[in-house]
Amino acid sequence: MRKIILPAAILWMMGTSSIFAEPETAEQIAAEKAYHEKIYKAKTALDNATKALSQDYEQYGVFHPKVADDYKTISEAYFTMGKLDESIEYALRALKVEMKLQKEDDPALAKLYFDTGNKYYMHKQHPTAVLYMEKAAEIYNNGSGKGSLALADTYEAIASVYINLEDNEKSLAYAKKCLDIRKKKLKKDDEALQRAQMNIEYLKGELKKK
Repeated sequence: MRKIILPAAILWMMGTSSIFAEPETAEQIAAEKAYHEKIYKAKTALDNATKALSQDYEQYGVFHPKVADDYKTISEAYFTMGKLDESIEYALRALKVEMKLQKEDDPALAKLYFDTGNKYYMHKQHPTAVLYMEKAAEIYNNGSGKGSLALADTYEAIASVYINLEDNEKSLAYAKKCLDIRKKKLKKDDEALQRAQMNIEYLKGELKKK
């Protein structure tokens, strides 16, 4: 069989698809630049926190606020970089330290439980996510976070997880708890309050379909 040799110009065109692509808009270029800057900052934060962790661990031992902060920074850096497994690993390490350092009803501990649950949620591990988020809600309710907007946000997130778990009844229950708090804390035209009301209407509609 005769071998076909393509002209060099055609070979070059076949290997260069970008010449046929639509030119990027200014918005796309700006968004891409912002993304790369965010990743660069995350990598820098990761490098710095990893070095700090080594020093703080050696100087203070495991259960120290600086070590917990290092773990949190590393977790958030990995999260920004899209490395969810690593992010969860360091979030759990931070949580283990904070559980030794904080009071059981400290809102800071609740936030850490929530953040950890959110990482599991992003990883589509919904049953685990809801456990951490419900623990966060429990801590808020047992301390100064009771009736707070942070608790309302937690309820809203739990409602979202239960939708993914296909349990609209539980989702509606938490959505109502969220709305109750936001009604007391926010103005009628607040976006978060309106969203809570829309969530409830949506869930009621879904339950009627059954």
